[in-house]
Amino acid sequence: MKRDAPAASPQIALVSIGIGRVQRGFEKYFTDLFGVLQNEVDITLFKSGGICSSRERIPPLLRPATAIARALPLGDHAGGPKYKADCLAFGLCLLPELLRRDFDVIHCIDPPLAKVLQHLRRFFRLRAQLLFTEGCAAPLQYYPRVSHIHHVAQVPFQQALAAGIPESYMTLVPVGLHASRFATAASRQELRKKYGISDSTFLILVVSALERTFKRVDYIIEEVSRLEGDVLLWIDGHPQDPTVAEFARHKLGSKCRITHVPSCDVPELYHSADVMANASLNEAYGLAVEEALCCGLMVLTHDCPHFEWLVQDRECLIDMSMPGSLTARLRELAARTENLSNRAQKRAETVRQRFDWSALVPAYLAMYRKVAALNFRAS
Repeated sequence: MKRDAPAASPQIALVSIGIGRVQRGFEKYFTDLFGVLQNEVDITLFKSGGICSSRERIPPLLRPATAIARALPLGDHAGGPKYKADCLAFGLCLLPELLRRDFDVIHCIDPPLAKVLQHLRRFFRLRAQLLFTEGCAAPLQYYPRVSHIHHVAQVPFQQALAAGIPESYMTLVPVGLHASRFATAASRQELRKKYGISDSTFLILVVSALERTFKRVDYIIEEVSRLEGDVLLWIDGHPQDPTVAEFARHKLGSKCRITHVPSCDVPELYHSADVMANASLNEAYGLAVEEALCCGLMVLTHDCPHFEWLVQDRECLIDMSMPGSLTARLRELAARTENLSNRAQKRAETVRQRFDWSALVPAYLAMYRKVAALNFRAS
């Protein structure tokens, strides 16, 4: 039934093909977003796998459709690579649900899926507005042509404004976290005992996929290999590039530990470590950086405008592009570990005030109402 006025509580379709396949990253973000909004707005989560609640759906026939899409000679333009083929299959399988339900907003985060959904929206004249979360730090020319762009970070939002994209077409709301989930009743000493780490060990944590090009984990391994004394590098994340683990074993031997623990156990790693290193020269966001700071952990990340906005503390920023830069800073911190917690509580409190979901939910609800209202302005 066609409505005569914008709904005070719009109906939202939240869509992510990675949920049910991937443990962390933006899939975790959309899972958390659904969790905090399901009692605030009429929202349905569409995902690829896992157990479904009353408000969660896996599009019917998704598995066979995905197999067919991967087998088709689609070419680069139509989707070629596995990820794009998966997005095509997901969009087509989702279509019956979109035709059946009177959604006001379709919210997605996968760029190829946004393009598929926009084609389907136009061809089938879907009333729902398409909201796309730009979480890839993509160049402006690659933005999908959607109803509204959601930015999670300040720098790309400002760059889009400077390029002439109207502010009315975009909204900036950061990625949230549940600060309470990053607390732990166990002490640092108890956690280290649990994981077999001496109290005297200088523990450097990396929470990242094991890869070289973007996350630059090999840079961290090389830098840590130059440190003297009782040092342990703990890398936790998806083993994307097996050669990184081989490189770590070659350079560090027993001074390196590589795991991929469940997401619920990651806070214990943050509370066990002395410092976390993130070597990416730029990121779309940096959720692990946000989480580590929330735990009061000292973080070292690259000195660039995005991370300066994210951490808001110059002590956390160094030039990660320079060989020896991380080694020198780690050596300095290892020599005065008793001072690492001096500003930890202030950093943690700042992160909670800026990024806790309780502070961000009103902004997300306002964004949905704004996008849903586009239906009625256009009519």
